[in-house]
Amino acid sequence: MGEAKATFEGRVSRLANYLSRAYKYDKPSILFAMYLSEFLRSDVENSLKSALVEQGLEVVSVDSANFKDLPSFFAAKNSDNTVFFVYNLEKGFPEVLQYLNFKREVLVEHQVKVLFWVREAELARISLEAPDFFAFRNRVVEFMEVPTAEEHRPALVEFALEGEYKSREELKRSIELKEKLLVELSAEAEISGYLLGSLGALYGQIGSYKKSLVCSEKALKIAQEIGDRQNEGAWLGNLGNAYYSLGEVERAIDYYEQALSISQDIGDLRGEGWHHGNLGIVYRAQGQVERAIDYYGQALSISQDIGDLRGEGAWLGSLGLAYFDLGKVGRAIEYYEQALSISQDIGDLRGEGIRHGNLGSAYYSLGQVERAIEYYEQALSISQDIGDRRNEGTWLGSLGLAYHAQGKVERAIEYYEQALSIAKEIGDRRGECMWLNNLGVTFKDLEKYDLALACYLLAKKIRMEIKDPQIETTENNINELKTKIGTEEFQKLMATVEPKAKELIQGILAD
Repeated sequence: MGEAKATFEGRVSRLANYLSRAYKYDKPSILFAMYLSEFLRSDVENSLKSALVEQGLEVVSVDSANFKDLPSFFAAKNSDNTVFFVYNLEKGFPEVLQYLNFKREVLVEHQVKVLFWVREAELARISLEAPDFFAFRNRVVEFMEVPTAEEHRPALVEFALEGEYKSREELKRSIELKEKLLVELSAEAEISGYLLGSLGALYGQIGSYKKSLVCSEKALKIAQEIGDRQNEGAWLGNLGNAYYSLGEVERAIDYYEQALSISQDIGDLRGEGWHHGNLGIVYRAQGQVERAIDYYGQALSISQDIGDLRGEGAWLGSLGLAYFDLGKVGRAIEYYEQALSISQDIGDLRGEGIRHGNLGSAYYSLGQVERAIEYYEQALSISQDIGDRRNEGTWLGSLGLAYHAQGKVERAIEYYEQALSIAKEIGDRRGECMWLNNLGVTFKDLEKYDLALACYLLAKKIRMEIKDPQIETTENNINELKTKIGTEEFQKLMATVEPKAKELIQGILAD
């Protein structure tokens, strides 16, 4: 096993040497790394990146599915110390091959240093369909081992449970790699459980809540079968998150309480803190703010005791939300600013985006609409960069509120419609009824009473289904519309709109 490890490290070292020598002597370098396992490919890539950075080189990852004209991309982005890592070649076939074959000289002219990650079938196709380009290659290095859980367990577990990403592309790439590795290691129950649990969390982050449920349920079953209590609690928490996002609050509470009980039984303080905090979130959503504050306080205390800065930032922000609900805006801002500072210090982009948005809401409530818009735009930009669809919808809707307050009604409608579209796409039912309700208010202001009523009726239907305590808000809006246009006119409008409310709103989103 030691010899195999040395051979593996030697191949990584050779790749690093080829690229660093090309950099030193200002030469092009066209390399192929042929791999069998996605995990080992990722392992090679991480080791190679570290070695190249030490030599002063900068690695740029390129997805062939997005950039088919690779020679032009290289020429535009190339610098003396740039190394390109190219993957997903098959997704760019056949156009990628045509560009590489006919523009192969560009790679030499610009002294491009590039490593193509390829499967065996991809390499064979390149040699057949782009033979002139393939002749330019300097080396093909093979990494054709299949990982075993026994030999690679620590690294496999770390890779499976890795969950910090800075962009939507990184999230999607991690999902793709873990799905492939799951197939490779289907016989390894423990590692498969870690991968499924991680995928459950990742799918939740991109708003694919139903996929999150499927993966988390499979992970939970494995954890229970092998007696892995810690991850049993973690995957129960994942299920709680997904059900909360789908508007099934009571079910979310049940999963969070099961997860909390396990964390307390086994002394998992980090898990205990997060489950306390998640229970705070759902009780706040039900309007039980004081109860939520109690849970948030317990979560914050644990996070501070164990040095969990990410948790500390999350629960400070949640306390800000709770005090905002109680009308204590100044105190809310203090909590938000503390949370924002922690998020920026630890590079937690998702947390940073949320805190910017929270501050936007606080300043909006104080009548400082321009300042609120600045915060919302920062929050929106971060959410879009990292692929946080749920919060992207939240900040789009919040911008709609701000522009509505400024009297820019048409612009407000555009933002509300985008927010509603995202909520429907990701299954965020609370968000869906919120943006329907706001659209209804805006249409009422424009005297488009049929559209206003359609929005209110759909929002009311969803709120009844998910037992949303804010159903009174929609009821009040319906009654205000009735008062505005008169009972007789309202009854006529109801008869016309109620049977086709859904159709009316679908027509708006389709325009």
